[in-house]
Amino acid sequence: MKLYHVSPFAEIDQIQRQLNRVFNEFSGDNVSTNWSVPVELEETETQFIVRSLLPGIDRDKLDISITREQVSIAGEYTQSTPETTKYRFYSEFPHGKFRRTFSLPVPVLNSDATADYTDGILILTIPKAPEAIDKVVKLSLGDQATSEPLELEGDTTEV
Repeated sequence: MKLYHVSPFAEIDQIQRQLNRVFNEFSGDNVSTNWSVPVELEETETQFIVRSLLPGIDRDKLDISITREQVSIAGEYTQSTPETTKYRFYSEFPHGKFRRTFSLPVPVLNSDATADYTDGILILTIPKAPEAIDKVVKLSLGDQATSEPLELEGDTTEV
């Protein structure tokens, strides 16, 4: 009897890549699926800090949009070929359009977000919405607190 090793996550990843390729073909977008923009997401009590590594991209080619619960970073890497060489033998540099979209766990104040792009690193600072910030409220029971039995409606059975 032969045993086969099956990795369901690898198969799911392959299906996801195939679906992305199909949707990109139908949508007409020339979005690259061969590479992805790396992102770090840090959460503090009052804000999210998103860092994205985008070396060599012009800030004019970046498109950042933030909704109440989602961040999208899109842009385009342009491939420049030196005029002295006619042919490129091999290149692993990314080129083409890209889009990276991810959801945030709580609502944010997108109108107060800030962006900084220095040395190829994009840093987004996005404050959380006031209702999403954990607030500690102390309750006072007062002097009138009593403990009375709770009356239940309907049929109750004593054990």
